[in-house]
Amino acid sequence: MLMPFEPLMNAEWKAEGKWKDGTPFKQEIAYRWGSQEQDVRMETKSYLDTSFTKFGQYSEGVHKWDTVTNSIAFSVKDINGKVIEGKVRTKLKTILYEYAYENELGVKTYMTDALIWIKPDKYLFKVGTMKDDEWEEVYLEAYFFKK
Repeated sequence: MLMPFEPLMNAEWKAEGKWKDGTPFKQEIAYRWGSQEQDVRMETKSYLDTSFTKFGQYSEGVHKWDTVTNSIAFSVKDINGKVIEGKVRTKLKTILYEYAYENELGVKTYMTDALIWIKPDKYLFKVGTMKDDEWEEVYLEAYFFKK
């Protein structure tokens, strides 16, 4: 049930780019199987400060098969204690994370993060909003490469 993550497993992935507003983006992600392959664990490293000088462990996440909805659910907790939960769906070799993001003012935006398979060691990463499987707005496009 968690097979969409198989190509990402037991490897580190690295991406760099710029957000739509020009701020730098840098992230490293590692995926591994949880106990008895019942879940997928994810650890990310990213910028830890607004001056973009400190880089380190930023978040941990888990992906599990939800037997009630027959879908993959995920939960990610960052170093500040913020938790984002949502669903994962796939479209061919693309992994789509769908979740509600709440800003400092309490305004929710329904977001999609997409890992779009390019080749075995390369994915296009997009962050934005979608409607009817079409991108409405894209905030980030960067490529993840297997390290």
